[in-house]
Amino acid sequence: MGVVVRGKRRPVRPDSVHVLRGQETRRRILDAARARVLAEGFESLRLDDLARDVGVTKAAVIKSVGGKASILLALLEQDRESRLEVVRRATTLRSGLRRRVGDVATRLYGMDLPRINLVQAYVGYLWFWTGADHERAQEHVDNTLDVLADFMRSAAGPGQTEERIEMLALRLMAGYVIGLRDLHYGRSDIAEATQLLVDFVAD
Repeated sequence: MGVVVRGKRRPVRPDSVHVLRGQETRRRILDAARARVLAEGFESLRLDDLARDVGVTKAAVIKSVGGKASILLALLEQDRESRLEVVRRATTLRSGLRRRVGDVATRLYGMDLPRINLVQAYVGYLWFWTGADHERAQEHVDNTLDVLADFMRSAAGPGQTEERIEMLALRLMAGYVIGLRDLHYGRSDIAEATQLLVDFVAD
C-alpha cells in the first residue's frame, strides 16, 4: 500500500518528482548532519552550516528534517534499527545468558564506537526533549526495552518471572549506556566494557 502525500489540490503520487526530490534532499541533509556530528560533535552542529553543505537554504533544512533535536532523532532512528537487528538475531541462538550478552555487547560496542558522538548526544538529550520529540524518544526507549525483554526471555531460560525479565532488560540497557560513557572517555576498551556489562546483567 503506497503512501499518499497530499498536494494543494489533490493527492500526490508517492513516485512523483516532487516527493522523490524531497526524499533525496532529506537524505542528503541527514548524511551531511551525520558527517558533521561524527567529526565535530553534536553541539557544533549549526543549521546554517548544514544548509551550505547540502546547497539548500536553512528554511529548506527545517522544512525537510526540522531542528537539531529532530535531526538527532532521525539519525538515531537509523542507527537504532541496526542495533535492534543484532539483538533480534541473538534472541534465536541457544547459548547461555552470559555468553549471549557478551556476544551482543561486543557487536554493539563495535558498531557504536565509531558513531559515539551521535550516541552520546542522544543519551544526553533524552532528558530534555519536549512535545513530539519527547514522544518519539520515549517510543524508542519503550520499543528497545520490548526487544531486550524478548532477548532476555530467550537467554535467561525458563522459570523467569516477568519482573525478573524486565529487570534484566533494564540492566542491559543501563549497563550498555555506562559502558559507552567509559569508552567515550577512554576509561575502558570494548573487551573491558563488555565484561563489565556481562557481570552487571548476569550476577
